[in-house]
Amino acid sequence: MKNLLRLLLLFSPLWSFGQPTQATLLGHWSDPGIVPAFFDNPYHDVWGIVVNDKEYGVISSTSGLHIFALSDISESEPMEPVAFVPGTAQGNGISHRDVKSYQHYLYGVADEGPSALQVIDVSGLPDGAELVYESNEFFTTAHNIFIDEDNARLYIAGSAGHSLKVLSLENPEHPELLASFPNSEYPVPYIHDLYVRDNIAYLHAGQAGFIVADFTDAAHPVLLGTMDTYPQQGYNHSGWLSDDGLYYYLCDETHSSDVKIVDMSDLDAIRVVSTMNAASHLLEIPHNVYLKDGLLYVSYYYDGLQVFDVSNPLFPRRVAYYDTYDGPDEDYFAGAWGVFTMPSGKVLISDMNNGLYVFGPIGSPPNTVVTPDISKILGCQGETTEFSLLVGDALSGEVTISTEGTSPGLDVSLSTTTAMPGDIVEGSITPNVAGEGLVVVFNVTDGANGGSSQIPAYIIGPPPAPSLLAPPDNKVNVQLNPFFLWINNGQIHPRVFELSTDSVGFEANIVYSASVPGNSHSLQMMLESGATYYWRIVTTGECGESISEVFSFTTQAVNALAEIGGNSFQLFPNPASDRLWLTFEGPLDEALQAGLLQADGRKVRTAQLAPGATRLELGLAGLQPGLYFLRLSTGEQSVTRKVVID
Repeated sequence: MKNLLRLLLLFSPLWSFGQPTQATLLGHWSDPGIVPAFFDNPYHDVWGIVVNDKEYGVISSTSGLHIFALSDISESEPMEPVAFVPGTAQGNGISHRDVKSYQHYLYGVADEGPSALQVIDVSGLPDGAELVYESNEFFTTAHNIFIDEDNARLYIAGSAGHSLKVLSLENPEHPELLASFPNSEYPVPYIHDLYVRDNIAYLHAGQAGFIVADFTDAAHPVLLGTMDTYPQQGYNHSGWLSDDGLYYYLCDETHSSDVKIVDMSDLDAIRVVSTMNAASHLLEIPHNVYLKDGLLYVSYYYDGLQVFDVSNPLFPRRVAYYDTYDGPDEDYFAGAWGVFTMPSGKVLISDMNNGLYVFGPIGSPPNTVVTPDISKILGCQGETTEFSLLVGDALSGEVTISTEGTSPGLDVSLSTTTAMPGDIVEGSITPNVAGEGLVVVFNVTDGANGGSSQIPAYIIGPPPAPSLLAPPDNKVNVQLNPFFLWINNGQIHPRVFELSTDSVGFEANIVYSASVPGNSHSLQMMLESGATYYWRIVTTGECGESISEVFSFTTQAVNALAEIGGNSFQLFPNPASDRLWLTFEGPLDEALQAGLLQADGRKVRTAQLAPGATRLELGLAGLQPGLYFLRLSTGEQSVTRKVVID
């Protein structure tokens, strides 16, 4: 297994009957001759169909549809397709191909290339499959399809030029168009995927959220409800409705986003009531779901098959898994794509990189653990999260609950440490440390049976404080408009530069502040000469702010010169190195000539200030160190001062 959490689960004590177990692999198929597409994925979605009382699995690829008999498969025997249907378009440009079934037909689409809707008659399996319809009359490409079998309707999501199309399958071999959206009457947003039952469509609209609509009159749908804001919201991708219609199982195709269980009892107030995840890594990402007999089967990028007992939707429990992808966990897309469960209980997974996996039926083990109603903690250091624990109904008599094994720095409080099976125990968690790889552990025992459950914690602290560089601490003889430099320590956060005249009462004596985008700042003002200043950087993140250490510096003492042209001025720095500044108390009344002379009287720099000027910058680059003289002249007065260049 790829991470510590899985190792902890795998090597739990034998009496922990409630722990997730690895699914039993029955067979695996891949074909190295199939060319991969954009995501290095030769394979796409998966589906299943029963023909003549025999089960068949179907996986789509960049080449087409591959059909497998599932009756007599074995991990020791290589799987081979009993039929293959080439896609209308093929090759490495085909990144998404979808397939669904109705009666003894398969319906296939692709989201790229000069594609079309394909209808395949599979009534002749295992001897073969016949392509009976192939046309781009209604669309060329589509991202996903779904079939409302009871109403003989095919729904097309993400088709070229339209968000949604509805086709009649009254004649399965010759679909007829019923409606296309958006149109002038119904501005339907882009629909990525959908689930339909009894003409009620549950639409996944990506960033636009979740939409429920009644398509009984296909051309004139009725909006029933929306959910466009919810916890851990991302790209609203796919889902499945519970058998009783009261809950919906929703996936956002967004890293770090859990599978949501959504309360559908009030379509005016659709809401998420619980979440679940693969207990793997921070960037884990679910893709598709399939519900059967109280178990929710999820295909997870990077983490393969994940199975949850959702018989109590408020306390979903992870019961089985199988990792089909052995590569590293990344912020990208790889691994399991589609999931399907056959009537026999066999489970199919399509891994976009590794092909088709078939698993034996999966059951829910006796619940001898406590199940939290939160699937992870993703928050700020010091922020308290409240939760509830459901005590497993397979325990007997009074049980004892503890949090031994919880990562240090995670303070867990329980309303009680003793309870009865079926009880709900309230609690809270306050993280006092930041970091990943943290876990909260819940142990329970009735003296004979018990187990442990755990949830990962990803805690964010204040951003790291930058390291100050220049001017160095306690630097003296600093120019009156300093340049400041610091190191951001690899973090990008909003920062504020602050300058104060007091180290103890820093905030009360701030004389200058500015928002700074980078790691340096040029002070666009003149400071007092011979004065001590204190500076720092304040960095703000999503979980608080950090303040750097405070550095001090003392500015140069400058020479006060006699008046010239009725205006007093200062010369600094002196000694100087790269430039020399003159600042006047007020605007000049008349033009002023400035000349820098070597000791032998040869002029090496000249400048002129127009009336109204208040300062002069004289560059010294290229001059040799030594003694020089600065001569300032107006029409009636001349002043000369010594300047040392070091």
